[in-house]
Amino acid sequence: MSKKCCPVFLGGSSVPHGVGTSVSQRACNHLRCTSCDFSMFEDHEWDSCDLCLFFRNNMPDYHKLKVKLRRKRGGRAYACQCSWHSTLIHSDLREQQQLKWVCGEHKSVTVLL
Repeated sequence: MSKKCCPVFLGGSSVPHGVGTSVSQRACNHLRCTSCDFSMFEDHEWDSCDLCLFFRNNMPDYHKLKVKLRRKRGGRAYACQCSWHSTLIHSDLREQQQLKWVCGEHKSVTVLL
């Protein structure tokens, strides 16, 4: 069984991640872009320069991407081939209207005893 976040939240590495609800408000760690693909990097942020062509050419190769990643304690750097976002704080994805990201579903884990 799988679950989707509703609403979808972003947040820095100090914000717990998992299935987000209006009560739990966890940062989604299974985001998907409706236009391309997606990655998330803990304790980093993106270099602030124009990165559109950079992401289009280098996603999802971490070794190529890391030249534009800066260590940032408490941060999370999100990216797909067409958008990127860095954050330290908890925020509702609906407030970032330029991002075409959705929850890609969280698979439930069944524990057998």
